[in-house]
Amino acid sequence: MMQRTRWLGSKKTGQTRADRSPRRHGALSGALALIAVNFGVTACDTRSYERASDGSSVYLDQSSDAAKAEAREKIVQSLTRGVGVYKLGVGDEIEVFFDVGRKPTPEQYVITAADKLHIEFLGDTENSRTVQVPPDGRIYLPLIGPVMAAGQTARALAGQLQQRYSQVLTGPQITVNVTETHSALDDFLEVLGSSAKGRSIVGNVLPDGTISLPLLPPVPARGRTLKELQHTIDVAYSAKGLDVSVSLVPQTLRTGATLVIGEVGSPGRIELDRPVTVQMAVAQAGGALSTGSVSAVRLFYIGDDGVPHVRSIDLSEVEDDLRLEADMIVPANSIIYVPPTELAKTVRLVDAVMRDILRFQGIHIGGAFFLR
Repeated sequence: MMQRTRWLGSKKTGQTRADRSPRRHGALSGALALIAVNFGVTACDTRSYERASDGSSVYLDQSSDAAKAEAREKIVQSLTRGVGVYKLGVGDEIEVFFDVGRKPTPEQYVITAADKLHIEFLGDTENSRTVQVPPDGRIYLPLIGPVMAAGQTARALAGQLQQRYSQVLTGPQITVNVTETHSALDDFLEVLGSSAKGRSIVGNVLPDGTISLPLLPPVPARGRTLKELQHTIDVAYSAKGLDVSVSLVPQTLRTGATLVIGEVGSPGRIELDRPVTVQMAVAQAGGALSTGSVSAVRLFYIGDDGVPHVRSIDLSEVEDDLRLEADMIVPANSIIYVPPTELAKTVRLVDAVMRDILRFQGIHIGGAFFLR
């Protein structure tokens, strides 16, 4: 039980009661006037809007029905697809699985560097021989010198050799057989075999935003989803004539974060390990306090265009009317601020003013209590 034992009262030294009353009444009257002014302030604009650093603003309630539907669909897809809409960033680790095909092609095989060829002269074992195509693509044969072999089919090369040897031999009959091929696919498998386990490798998104893969130039990866990157890689291998397709599995994805401050239960850093909306982030930070204005929540972030943006969101519209288009998916490295309500700001201001007045007047209010 709490019981007051005595009242210590108020005291001030150096002034008579008559001296200090007018000043005290004047200060208190000013404080009361301040209260009246603050309670008379009209409520701020709670309409949801988007504003860029150049000062341009767009009120979301003025968007077309199609734009609102698109915004809702984007949020729904982000929440339901999860990592499927995640955009890769520097440091993300991905395992790349390779599916290598060996489908027969209708075209005849074209000789390439490092292939081994058996050139047979019918009835002439002395001139028959096996040669390997050097890097420059030319083979060197007796009596006729260098002949470009790379880029030709075996039949075409045999016809060319027979024509050249007809000038120095009588009625030569020549055949060419490719005994060992060295295709781009062989090169790919050779490179892959030295670094892959079960035809998969683990790669990281490098500081320049690319990922390195066998036989390909650096592939842009930053800012792309896994599906988009997979398509880019498949197209790149196809352009090299390789029957190779890939599957991507995220291993370690960098965790984005947002900072939630203001009138929330547990202000601080929120890890964005999956897509979340502003409403979800505020809830994760302990929810808005009774002193918080959910009708004017601010989100500060850097857009895809590299320009700073601020969005004001009326979360009451989202909660009560399910207007998802007013909300948005929280970008990484952003700040969410839940401001105090006008009433909370007024009460705090009046409290601070009254404390200053009482300290200035030299008034001390005290009491002694004990618990029983």
